[in-house]
Amino acid sequence: MNILEIIDDGSGNAPSSFNRLKEQSGNIAVASRYLEIAVNQGFHKSRKTKREGLKITDDPFIEIRLPDKRKIAYAIYRKILKQHQFPYYAITTTYSLRTDDNSLWLDRKDRATRWDRYEVERTNTLIRNKMREAFEIEDFYAFLEHHGSFNDRNGIERQGRYHTHIITSNISDSAITQPNRKCRRYLNDYRQWIEVNSPDIKTLKPVIIKSVVGSVEWVRRWDNSINMECIWNEGDLANYVCYCLKTYTDLRSELCFNDVICNSSTFK
Repeated sequence: MNILEIIDDGSGNAPSSFNRLKEQSGNIAVASRYLEIAVNQGFHKSRKTKREGLKITDDPFIEIRLPDKRKIAYAIYRKILKQHQFPYYAITTTYSLRTDDNSLWLDRKDRATRWDRYEVERTNTLIRNKMREAFEIEDFYAFLEHHGSFNDRNGIERQGRYHTHIITSNISDSAITQPNRKCRRYLNDYRQWIEVNSPDIKTLKPVIIKSVVGSVEWVRRWDNSINMECIWNEGDLANYVCYCLKTYTDLRSELCFNDVICNSSTFK
């Protein structure tokens, strides 16, 4: 059975008619740029090309100078590691302070949301819920990174914005090949592209994952960035956890753990 047949086949209480499904679900707006990014950027590029500040070492926890923070970072890593199987998915969402064409700053109200932790937390909770609905993932770990203040070209000080690093448990191929009602809606958004290109599951899965993340209103409203890659082994997971916590574990940092861990995370 190919992907188009899967979309139309139906599962559970989902209607088998594509037209009926579209009438019930409505047109879910997902910006085409997410599809373009997913296809052109590639899904398995090395982390080094995307995160130049990330140090790859055999034991990244040794580089954390403060013993208490080192123990906390290692405990988080072990907690994530023991609950699931590889690959994990690493997703970073960044939020622009400027309009889509980069010509203007967002208005004051919209710009203020970029450093409003409540808005960031709310958005991350929506992302978690949508991923749970579409892929039935078990766990979701979100880490906040807050940029420092900066001066714009006119010398006016601007507050730094947040961005989020996310680690999710494995998303199985069957979540795409045997989609539930929610996932089928996202597949339907790319029906024409699937029909023309006949993508394999390795190509299709990141497109649908980005579509789910990008469907959250606060993410899709502006030209925001969604970067995603797989974590295939324990060393990569350890390095990524340390990267997510870098603003907390820095020797000069005054942040506590609660400043960087998002309340949407599912630590048990």
